[in-house]
Amino acid sequence: MSVRKQGARRIAWAVPLLSLLALAGCDEAPTSKTRATAAASGATVDCDRIAGNGRTFYESNPTYTDPRDDGEEWSPTTPEAQGLDSALLRRGLTKLGNNASLFSVLVVRHDRLVAERYYHGSGEQQSNNIHSASKSVLQALVHIAVAKGDIGSLDDPVADYLPEYFGKASPDKKKITIRHLLTMKSGLDWTEDSTESRIERTSNWVRAILGRELVSVPGTTYNYSSGNTHVVSAVLQKATRMSTCQFAHQYLFGPMGITAEHWGRDPQGVFSGGYNLYLTPREMAKFGRLYLHDGKWGGRQVVPDGAVRAAQTRTTQVDDAFAYSEGWWTQTISERSMYFAWGYGGQFVHVIPSADIVLVTSENTSNDSINKEIDSREFIRDYLLPAITRPGP
Repeated sequence: MSVRKQGARRIAWAVPLLSLLALAGCDEAPTSKTRATAAASGATVDCDRIAGNGRTFYESNPTYTDPRDDGEEWSPTTPEAQGLDSALLRRGLTKLGNNASLFSVLVVRHDRLVAERYYHGSGEQQSNNIHSASKSVLQALVHIAVAKGDIGSLDDPVADYLPEYFGKASPDKKKITIRHLLTMKSGLDWTEDSTESRIERTSNWVRAILGRELVSVPGTTYNYSSGNTHVVSAVLQKATRMSTCQFAHQYLFGPMGITAEHWGRDPQGVFSGGYNLYLTPREMAKFGRLYLHDGKWGGRQVVPDGAVRAAQTRTTQVDDAFAYSEGWWTQTISERSMYFAWGYGGQFVHVIPSADIVLVTSENTSNDSINKEIDSREFIRDYLLPAITRPGP
């Protein structure tokens, strides 16, 4: 769903505050045990179990638990050891914790987890809906598919892969490319947080999305659409002859020892493209570290470095603060350029290359909560960047 979802189904929620602050760190490279676990996860993942029965664009963020204890992959360190002021960082984390919907905040510097705090009963093995932060994961998958030769190019027309939906389409609609979908410039009519409710009542979501009116020439006009990225997932499945879930676990998640706890799919079996993917905060942090290191994990090029460059390259200046790239957002704070995955309700993976920092947050977006998305820009500007006592890389 949209990063600025309006009118979500919400009612009052209150639970006792239970927060945990752990000052810890992660090894600079996966251990041999981690790599063995990663290889196994990619080979044995049960995507039918992961999908369950969900058939909706907006899921209420039910609680999932990661059964694997990944504690051995993280080792203790202090913020000071990685050039950060722990007192200032702690003040910022405490202020963030005043938000009743906040679940977690993780700060990684120099590949070490220097601060990890969980709020309101959450914990390191709780997996949450990362919402539109999934679009950044999808961007990685598409670039992997191009590198493997499953997809020829991001500039390939979607009609080349899904011809069954373009039989009576106009010549302009047949010009929609994969890149247009990833950069939100398909030209297809879409009102985020509204159109989805009509699409999910149809028997074939991809057909319904591509059947929307073309309101602008493809490639010319930005319009944020989870419909666009759902079509990308359909293209990926058709091109790779694997479900998006299977492809992700074999070529992206598997090498990093990640297994999604849940991932929705539509009535045709297409896994949600850019929403309804559930990961733990530590798994989100791994994904951020992967991009911080130009797509490399444990010395292996998991995601092409071109995908990382594209994530940082502005394609549309959306407003005074934020620009969109290709499944990612970009911004500049205190003269530092950064890019980030952004999911509705406060699901963030910030990558700050010049400071060698990854910042992850997660929030409660369940129907029985009152979600108030944190201001991550304020935390970065007033606490995280000022906490730096030594330069970055």
